[in-house]
Amino acid sequence: MRAVWACLWVGVMAVVITTVSSDDNREVAVSTGKAGKQLPYDEGSFEDTTESPPDTGDRPTDCADILIKGQRASSGVYQIYPFSCECARPVSVFCDMETDGGGWTVFLKRENQSQLENFNQSLQERFNRSWTEYKDGFGSPSQEYWLGNEMLHKMTVSREYAVRLDLEYKNGAIHYYTRSSFKVNSEATSYTMTYSGTSAGSVSANCMTTYNSRPFTTYDRDNDAATGNCADSRGGGWWYYNCRYNNPTSVYKAGLNYTCYSNVVVEVVKLQMKIRPVLCDATTKKVFLNTPQCGSCGSSD
Repeated sequence: MRAVWACLWVGVMAVVITTVSSDDNREVAVSTGKAGKQLPYDEGSFEDTTESPPDTGDRPTDCADILIKGQRASSGVYQIYPFSCECARPVSVFCDMETDGGGWTVFLKRENQSQLENFNQSLQERFNRSWTEYKDGFGSPSQEYWLGNEMLHKMTVSREYAVRLDLEYKNGAIHYYTRSSFKVNSEATSYTMTYSGTSAGSVSANCMTTYNSRPFTTYDRDNDAATGNCADSRGGGWWYYNCRYNNPTSVYKAGLNYTCYSNVVVEVVKLQMKIRPVLCDATTKKVFLNTPQCGSCGSSD
């Protein structure tokens, strides 16, 4: 994947970007007409923004769209249009524009700020939320947030996505894990999550294995395999199997840890989970972005 993105930027003047959409009448979200400018974010509401983008063409579906359209900028809060056929309003998300070439749409962002000198407890998001709150999303993309299960579903069934987990431990160690295919199914399946394909990274596969093909659990809707409710006992919703492994939405210092390494508990201080569309690199250096119409990567003709 790194080679694909490197090719994209090395040959940027010669790259042909093909998007296929027979019924796509969307409009582009460019912050102020200046490439790479981040949008301001109003922390009063998850969906509110302080600036409306001008109507200048195709609206970006995710952070990869923003990157490919030429807005190569630093990581931060941007606007995307994942509900282009259903909703005209943009959604604010945190885009990781640097890791492994950038273009990652972050759907879970955690950062323990309790050790900071000017720590403000109000900036530490509460993740012990209801089914409806996890469905719709909550928090501030500039701080901590959950993008929303319905949005994850709409995005991951419209394109083929890879998923990435980034972790920073209290001891300063940084680890990651990726899978080449990731999907969140509909609410009718309790937002069952599935992943497959190739993997890479420095985190044990056990960290991911336990929640593959699992439905989502919140304190008011128990879908895990444990005797009790894992979301209730761990303090956050997740695709739980049991309550033992990797609880990324738990309270800091009270369960936000990973026990994938021979049952050794590792305290996590920063965590991000993010998705990016799967790209393929043809011999002619053309780049094809998957769409609901074309399904998989295109040919090189």
